[in-house]
Amino acid sequence: MRLTLTFLIFALLTAALAGCAGVGREYTVRDVQTLLDAGLFEGDMMEVGASAAESICGAAAEDIVEFRSVRAGNTAVSCDEVTVVVLVDEDSAKSAEETLRERLESMTENALAYTPAAVPRLEAAVLHRVGRSVLFAVGDPERLADEVGRLRE
Repeated sequence: MRLTLTFLIFALLTAALAGCAGVGREYTVRDVQTLLDAGLFEGDMMEVGASAAESICGAAAEDIVEFRSVRAGNTAVSCDEVTVVVLVDEDSAKSAEETLRERLESMTENALAYTPAAVPRLEAAVLHRVGRSVLFAVGDPERLADEVGRLRE
């Protein structure tokens, strides 16, 4: 009986820890600089003003806790971008993730028509939501996913 109880407690603790490990830390606006410093983006990158946050992620201003976005200055040359938005709750983050997914699809359609060289970078884009945070990045298709993965280590 004692051994069974010990195994049961161990199994419950293992399951609880596994569940926590899967979530990881939320993204923060500091992650934008980390990815920029990794040299993943081409062209002149320019900071996007906070006033554009609502249109970029489709969230109301009062739902945005943190926002930072840096994009290629000349979108005719590069589609590179890194954006992190932290929202008030997970539902708002899910909505922002969907808006960014639709934006990525639109960017890819436009690139197919006007800048086909950008398509591989768009196809390798990273769009992740963790809790209340969403990270969207278009950059070096060879290294981007690995560098984003390191953010949560």
